[in-house]
Amino acid sequence: MGRGGPPPVAARRRGTGRRAGRLRPGLRPRGPRHRPRSGHLNLLAVHPEHRGLGRGRALLAALERRLAAEEVARLVVRGNPPNYAWPGIDIRYTPAVCLAESSGYVRGQEGLNMRVDLRAAPLDTAQDEQRLARAGVAVRRLRAEDEPAFRQWMLHWGGAWEGEGAKALSYDPPRGHVAVRDEPDGARFVGFACWGVNRLSWFGPMGTESSERGLGVGTVLLRRCLADQRAEGLEVAEIGWTAPIHFYALAVGATLGRVFWTYTKDLG
Repeated sequence: MGRGGPPPVAARRRGTGRRAGRLRPGLRPRGPRHRPRSGHLNLLAVHPEHRGLGRGRALLAALERRLAAEEVARLVVRGNPPNYAWPGIDIRYTPAVCLAESSGYVRGQEGLNMRVDLRAAPLDTAQDEQRLARAGVAVRRLRAEDEPAFRQWMLHWGGAWEGEGAKALSYDPPRGHVAVRDEPDGARFVGFACWGVNRLSWFGPMGTESSERGLGVGTVLLRRCLADQRAEGLEVAEIGWTAPIHFYALAVGATLGRVFWTYTKDLG
């Protein structure tokens, strides 16, 4: 839940007062251009014994009323990085899709995840790292002492990546790798990749400076992170909110996996 946002909404059983369902919201503040403030639905859960009784619909309606009272202009069913459960509603969760669409929510962009079989994926990077080193680029694990410079550099990527990078740094050891280019005035970051930020099995985010693209920096960063996940005992990794499908398929044999739909409803 976003800091300063509304508290969770709960549905309880009559008589016992035991919880039957729970909804966790968050708020996105107004931006510098005074865009409408958005509420994000991060999680809605109903106990199996109470499904089909309107509990989820009641929770959703209660949240809408609460957010409207906070002068929130719209409610978004979508992941709200850096801390989120899923990119949207998994399209396999038919009751959740039906609830959103019958409650007046408009379907938006899709979020695509990819799966990587860590038992079969090519994760060796030794030769590629040697080649990059000859080109003046070193690839190494993110370090705790990198935090000030790394977080400052991450700001230029925009969105929530700086927050996700900060979370990767919070682990010991940090769950990320960086590419660094040596220059006369000192080393500078030119690429990064993180894993396990929101859940152990997920990879991302990742980025490479446009000046370094085409050298294979991203492939090395990706493989190093996936090797960490394999070392954790995982057999499958999931690349969340995938954009360059061809890159991941070529680099590590990733295949398309889960699909998420996002939804929006105006509350004004």
